[in-house]
Amino acid sequence: MKIPNSNKFIAEQSTSGPVPKHYRIREFLRQQIRNMESGEPIPTETKLCELFGVSRTTVRKAIERLSYEGLVYRVQGKGTFVAPPKMREHFVQSGAGLYDDALARGISLITKVLEQAIIVANKQIAEYLNLVQGDSIFKLVRLRFIDHKPVLISHSYVPEQLCPGIVHEDFESQSLYALMKQKYGIEIHHGLRVVEAMPCEEDEAYLLQVPPGLPLLVVTGTMFDENGTVAEYGLAKFRGDRSQIEIEVVPEGD
Repeated sequence: MKIPNSNKFIAEQSTSGPVPKHYRIREFLRQQIRNMESGEPIPTETKLCELFGVSRTTVRKAIERLSYEGLVYRVQGKGTFVAPPKMREHFVQSGAGLYDDALARGISLITKVLEQAIIVANKQIAEYLNLVQGDSIFKLVRLRFIDHKPVLISHSYVPEQLCPGIVHEDFESQSLYALMKQKYGIEIHHGLRVVEAMPCEEDEAYLLQVPPGLPLLVVTGTMFDENGTVAEYGLAKFRGDRSQIEIEVVPEGD
């Protein structure tokens, strides 16, 4: 990787007064990362110390902040590398599913189906779907990957009466929402999503390749068609270190 002149960079970043050294290094690296590929190594600590004339402590402080932001990751004995892009959940305006959102942003999303079946709705799921306990529903559990690394587990529940035969579809190569629209004429119109943090259970940790107890970003949502009929209830558990929430604020007056 070609490293630009650090003095020029520092001058450009320091026009409004003194800037902490670790901030200069952090912003320098942030600028470099924008033009680098996932998995590409950033300059070594030694190189950064020479480049900026600072101690390793200062360099490490800058790198630790970038690591906290999910922009880089360390490999013991090998160095620090550019992290894969985070999966972003957009609120409030987008009703797109994860597959469609990833496609629109140019992110390669791979899906592995863990469970696909017609089941009997328990009391809780029946309430979410505005059904009666014991009604038949379609259950779909998927493990989603970005850059071949697992980032989330999603559970989707759909009233079987809305989509007869849906259990036989291939959901490793197509979007649930797209199929519902194209084959069954059901288009997601609006919904309600709730976000909370939860510790990762052991079985989830195994699937997501993280330590048990790691905080997960859990998004639950009930989605409706244009007639107000519940079309899907979903639960997605995102790796906290690989995900972020984007909230769009729409002003309605002072």
